[in-house]
Amino acid sequence: MVCKWKTTEESGLTLVEILASLVILGIVFVAFMTIFPQMTLFNSRTETKLETMNEARIVLEEYKNIKWKTSDLNGTRFVSENDWWRDDQYGRPNVIVKIKKSPDEGPELKETLKPGVVRLHRLQVEIVKDNRISSESFGYIQVK
Repeated sequence: MVCKWKTTEESGLTLVEILASLVILGIVFVAFMTIFPQMTLFNSRTETKLETMNEARIVLEEYKNIKWKTSDLNGTRFVSENDWWRDDQYGRPNVIVKIKKSPDEGPELKETLKPGVVRLHRLQVEIVKDNRISSESFGYIQVK
């Protein structure tokens, strides 16, 4: 007696498996495509922020390199605003430069400073874009 076993060879994929894999691949593709525009927007915002921060640092360095006197700050170039002198004649329209009138930190002085001791005034630089502060930085300068 000879037995024949009936075997069928089922190799390959069915139409349902192919469709399911295409749907899954489409979902993954759409998820990735929504990430790229957000990354581009984030990169452009970061680039703008870095540019404004560098611009503020450049302005700070320009002011630090000047030997300031109180008479310079009380002149026509600066406008008195509460506790600050604001530079209205700085060459860039989107930059606001302010110097604090009283020195920062430290106790009240009842006598003159000893030789070599200085009091520093806060210098604040604000970069304005679209009527809001885009970046700001500060440093200290000596005003004699």
